Amino acid sequence: MLEVIAGIFSSSGLGAIVGLFGSWLTKREERKNLNLKYDYEVQMAQIRKSEAELEFNHELALADKHIERAQVEGDIQRDIDEMSAFTESLKEQQQMYKISFVDAIRGLMRPLITVYLLVIGTYVTIKIGGYVGGIEGAMDADEMIKMYKETINQVMFLLTTAVTWWFGSRPSSQRK
Repeated sequence: MLEVIAGIFSSSGLGAIVGLFGSWLTKREERKNLNLKYDYEVQMAQIRKSEAELEFNHELALADKHIERAQVEGDIQRDIDEMSAFTESLKEQQQMYKISFVDAIRGLMRPLITVYLLVIGTYVTIKIGGYVGGIEGAMDADEMIKMYKETINQVMFLLTTAVTWWFGSRPSSQRK
């Protein structure tokens, strides 16, 4: 019986079965290894993708900061240039010609222009009022009251603006 069992185990049929089983096990292990390798490659690709996205976002944020910095520096330089130009214009305005007649005319220009504009505005208003038959013929009482209030507000605005401007633009003792 031992010979029969040894014969069966040493037969080519059993060898083929063992060979096929071994081959199947080898292929199964190769597939598992390939799946592991592919999973590893997919995970590595995702990591590289995440790294690239992080690097891109970082570079984009840096570029935005550089743009923002350049804008702020440009704004600062523009403000400095404007202040320099304003300072130079003030120096030119304060410069006296040492000729009393010329300095007097120069000093009277703003008030003269203001008076001229007020006279022109009054003249135009009177002419228009004459053309429409006076304010009484052109508007009812509610419109006249509304216009009166608006006129008072505008005159106060102009008065405040002129006084503030004239006194604010005079050279102070510190600027002299």
